[in-house]
Amino acid sequence: MTVALLLLPFIVMTYWSNLSRQVFLADPDLPFRVAAICGLTGALPIAGAGWLFRRSRFTGRKLLKLFGTSAFMIAIFSLQIPSALVRYLPHQRLQYRTDFTVSFPGPSRGKSSRCEMGLKIKDQHLQRWIEFCSSKAWMDTHHQRGMDRIEVIEEVNQYGVRVLDYWFSWSPINEAAR
Repeated sequence: MTVALLLLPFIVMTYWSNLSRQVFLADPDLPFRVAAICGLTGALPIAGAGWLFRRSRFTGRKLLKLFGTSAFMIAIFSLQIPSALVRYLPHQRLQYRTDFTVSFPGPSRGKSSRCEMGLKIKDQHLQRWIEFCSSKAWMDTHHQRGMDRIEVIEEVNQYGVRVLDYWFSWSPINEAAR
């Protein structure tokens, strides 16, 4: 039972981190605001209960430490709430053609590595470029000469978009000439 309780936070964090794949938020600062609000409002009752029930044991310093660690842990676990809102709330499904650019090297994949290639897509709902990690091999198998657009299928709601699929396509002018 103890091992399960120790592993539970790691399992939850793994699930939450998978939620944010292919999700782009309308407001990039939203996760931090939500985490701060959840952390502070969740830590208040915990610190209040500690003060109320263990008054003799808790000094001001211990109470502040309890509040800080509770706020931090709750905030860490609530960072992915906006991504879950994009994924699970009602949404519209959109399909459209848009511009793309390719960059070498691609976006960062952590502290010490980068993607081989970055694929930037102009998102119509967010009105900004979003970037995916890709590779030259993927580009060679999916892109043919003259393809100058990318077709995107995404789910959209007020909090952001979740890109379901994308593939290279010809623009309507080039499609008629083919």
